[in-house]
Amino acid sequence: MPNVFLLHVILSRTDQRISVAVGLLPPLLRGWFESCFPEWSLPNRLVLKACKDGWDQEFLIEKSAYATWKSLQGIRIPGYFGELTYRGIKAILLSDIGGTRVGEPAGALLDKEEFRRLIKDTLSDLAQFGALPDDTRLENFHIVGDKIMAVDFEMVDEVASASQIQDLTDWLAELYGNRQQDLLNSGKMDE
Repeated sequence: MPNVFLLHVILSRTDQRISVAVGLLPPLLRGWFESCFPEWSLPNRLVLKACKDGWDQEFLIEKSAYATWKSLQGIRIPGYFGELTYRGIKAILLSDIGGTRVGEPAGALLDKEEFRRLIKDTLSDLAQFGALPDDTRLENFHIVGDKIMAVDFEMVDEVASASQIQDLTDWLAELYGNRQQDLLNSGKMDE
């Protein structure tokens, strides 16, 4: 059973009017309103990630990672809106970052050096807070605009040194280059 769901919020006319009115408020008042009534400022595309059966520790790690990287939410990682219960299962509500997974054909269009630069920027920003994601499959990185964003933080490692960032960057760049070649060889991607 999948544990990650993409949600599309359809606003009623009343919701639309409130959203427009909130958008017209001065920034200070809008910030106050959004902190008091966060449900009125949620984006219309969200991700609900339910805790997998037996993965309670990993669920706590992921919530902790979002707290650690709070200032990077919406920049390098999805925005975290909180915990809820879905069909009796605890879950977290996140922003949908969109973009394209770097492991898929549409995400494998960067040249290897451009990918290396973008992934190093992302990893360096995350490492500033003393941690890096441990599940570093290409599918857990999305190209969003002109940057790479990371998802899936059920496993996180502490950063011990700058060489750890470089080693992970090199490994991911090599993996990316190999994936590009596999996609070219299989005909799923054109040169």
